[in-house]
Amino acid sequence: MSAVPDLSDLTPPDGVLVVLSTLESAGYEAWAVGGALRDRISGTTFPHRVARSDWDVATDARPEEVIHLFPRTVPLGIEHGTVGVLGEDNTVYETTTFRLDVETDGRHATVEFADNIDDDLARRDFTINAMAWRWKTGEFRDPFGGREDLHAGLLRAVGEPVERFAEDYLRVLRGLRFAGRFDLEIEVETKEALVEATAHLGTLSAERVREELVKILEDPCPSTALDLYTECGALEPWFPELTEMAGDRASWRRHLGTLDGIRPHRAPVRLGRLLVPLAEDADERASAADRLLERLKFSNADRRRVVHLVRSALPFVSPVDSSAHLRTWLSEVRGAWRDLFRLHAGAVRDASDPRATGALVAAWRSVHDEVLDHPPLQVGDLAISGTDVLGLGVPPGPVVGLLLEELLAQVLEDPDRNDPHTLTDEARRLIELGSLAGPRLEDGGDGGG
Repeated sequence: MSAVPDLSDLTPPDGVLVVLSTLESAGYEAWAVGGALRDRISGTTFPHRVARSDWDVATDARPEEVIHLFPRTVPLGIEHGTVGVLGEDNTVYETTTFRLDVETDGRHATVEFADNIDDDLARRDFTINAMAWRWKTGEFRDPFGGREDLHAGLLRAVGEPVERFAEDYLRVLRGLRFAGRFDLEIEVETKEALVEATAHLGTLSAERVREELVKILEDPCPSTALDLYTECGALEPWFPELTEMAGDRASWRRHLGTLDGIRPHRAPVRLGRLLVPLAEDADERASAADRLLERLKFSNADRRRVVHLVRSALPFVSPVDSSAHLRTWLSEVRGAWRDLFRLHAGAVRDASDPRATGALVAAWRSVHDEVLDHPPLQVGDLAISGTDVLGLGVPPGPVVGLLLEELLAQVLEDPDRNDPHTLTDEARRLIELGSLAGPRLEDGGDGGG
């Protein structure tokens, strides 16, 4: 049995306190479990994750009793005993009845409810997650020595490792994430079972695999967990593109280190940084990145953002580039220019190269100065519009867009040209030069006769 830690300073958020106190007042046991307790005991804090509730409650109250006690609930998984209790700020606090796994296929489990917290802890994946704290009494339960394992830097499965992973193969990816986050060595038998279980990762849903990846990208140093993916054979089922990249382990580790140089709350930028080396050609790497993101069922908005970063990452700007070049680059990358600097800053921070850092800072200042001048960067910023072009006799169709793009190219070179009279005169010149105007009415309209 683990020694009792001093948790006197462990104060759950107000919403969690409401859940705990309401259950206890009704005569039920209410235990805090989950990441907040584990992180507190480990002595590790993750400020960027504060907004994301990581407090879960385990109770002997049955789901229907929980629903009766609270005015607003969400049935997150009634068949598994989980009810979401909504706080005043609409934060959802997962409240789960003590349970035992009866049968599982590696993805889904059939459960029955248990009567005590120790039975519930016995079904959990790793010892570091099999701890519980009862707010009302201050009692701490750690039947499998999770606290000692945390302090010893060890990741160990609860009970028989092979059985634990067979119950839910997502535990393979969770284990690698926890080992990376807390810098833990995976216990020998646990690691052997984990590596063997990677053969079944393809049976998981894309959504669950995606969420594990996102959680890794939100950790302080994602490189450690991602390198463990490589070491343990967890890349191949879902990330074949990365498997090829990871062939040169030393180069792969250097690349993963560039992710650590990007702030944890910039997970999409870190993901873009991860995928940049997929191909040298911009369109090819963008296509490869999009295939991977689609496979993992990222939202369309996330796919567009990350693919745009991957496509636009190279070639990058230089402090010696002309103002016209910088404006053209800003026009092409649109609103992503800050994220692109963050993406490249990751590589600079990891390399600790003062010259590279100086060059990046100088390029940032040059680009920032251009942005502060609010230059016209898109067709919509031009002093004339498509309607004005149509008024010059250009027929509706793609030619209007082509003409506006040409005008924009000239304005990017010289913003002073963004004047209605100047652009109108230039549009007339281009029309005459390219015979872009439609048939003149005085020439017979449709040419019949």
